[in-house]
Amino acid sequence: MKKLFQALSICIISIFMFSCGDSNDRAIRKMCQYIHNQYPLATLQDIYKTCYQDFFGAEHLMNDTAAARYYINYELEQCKDTDLSLMPRREPTGFRHRFVRINFSNIVDGDITEEQLVMMFIGAAGKDNAFSDNWASEWQQIEKIALKVNPDWADAPLQAELMEAAKGDHAVRHSEEFRNNYNPHYRIVRND
Repeated sequence: MKKLFQALSICIISIFMFSCGDSNDRAIRKMCQYIHNQYPLATLQDIYKTCYQDFFGAEHLMNDTAAARYYINYELEQCKDTDLSLMPRREPTGFRHRFVRINFSNIVDGDITEEQLVMMFIGAAGKDNAFSDNWASEWQQIEKIALKVNPDWADAPLQAELMEAAKGDHAVRHSEEFRNNYNPHYRIVRND
């Protein structure tokens, strides 16, 4: 009876672990397909960026709140004559959607104030935001699925660079292609 219980327990745990992995794989695939369709000129670097944002939140951008407020104001001034409609007004990050990119068009159009965005951004920058302590392992899984979704994203030098960044838990910028074609002006806030 004890061996049957142990075998049954192992079977149940295995099924649970497989279904969780499969669920993540599906979510990653769906996110990659969305990015491929929404941003056809995006690169693997842009997949890394959105997943990094989802994994860590805005922690890497927040050294002090006065600087965050100043930089949001500065960037808002710089993008006043920019077409902000090339990105959605609100867009979830990564495949878990723990955070959301809030496009500056929400301020320009009066949906929220600059101060509201600053406060939401500061709220998304806590030190406890990391999903786990193994970003490099997660990135490896994401990259594998991303390259199945779009083999054109394969770029050995970029892949090596991104893996090095992942091993050090480092953020990256949007790719030049993404910046030049989609005018990304947004801040990360908690999804809630």
